[in-house]
Amino acid sequence: MKGKVIINGKELIFEVLRSKRKSITAKIRHDGVVIINAPTSFTVENAADFIKKHHRWLENNFDKATKQASVENSYSERSTLHYLGKEYSLRIIQDNINSVDINDNEIIVRCESKDMAEALIINWYNNKAIEKYNELLPPIVEKFKKYNVAPTRVTIRDMRSRWGSCSNKGNISLNLNLVKLPENCIRLVMIHEMCHLIYFDHQDGFHSLMNEMMPDWKFWSKQLAFK
Repeated sequence: MKGKVIINGKELIFEVLRSKRKSITAKIRHDGVVIINAPTSFTVENAADFIKKHHRWLENNFDKATKQASVENSYSERSTLHYLGKEYSLRIIQDNINSVDINDNEIIVRCESKDMAEALIINWYNNKAIEKYNELLPPIVEKFKKYNVAPTRVTIRDMRSRWGSCSNKGNISLNLNLVKLPENCIRLVMIHEMCHLIYFDHQDGFHSLMNEMMPDWKFWSKQLAFK
């Protein structure tokens, strides 16, 4: 559900993501769109009022959010990349082969043309995400067997407003960019979505199951945007 509102002569585009929740949260996406997570009864008019009420916060954080995203998505020489919670300096070497390698401090891209670097890095992140998620998810699925639940399907997507999702058909989606975060953040999202196979809301039962499956989940959730 999308809409727009004018604040101090400036047009703000917003998108409302409704779910069975009680709280309302907002974040500014890298492209400047305001993402509002809200209860199912939340309307476009409610969203516009919410933005008007919190316009000072949005104005104060808009430039910071978009500039930070610009830096994070930049694949220029010596820019900073993230992998499993660690920062790496990007080094691009012009070569007649195309490859991406990682050492203790650098992610090294070799390519025929520097214009190819971005595509190579994105493909490398995709491969690393598949590799890491296939390593971390099976033990978590195993822990949930006592509740007779398992995901129908698991997909990896480049999502812009959430780290993961679980459909009412049992399909779990994981954000590609999770691979840039510490492993425990990845585990947290996996467990979070697995819990939704049993509890579709965030009420007491959900939190009790989260505490059982990952006692320190609240600590790691501070590094993520969802509640």
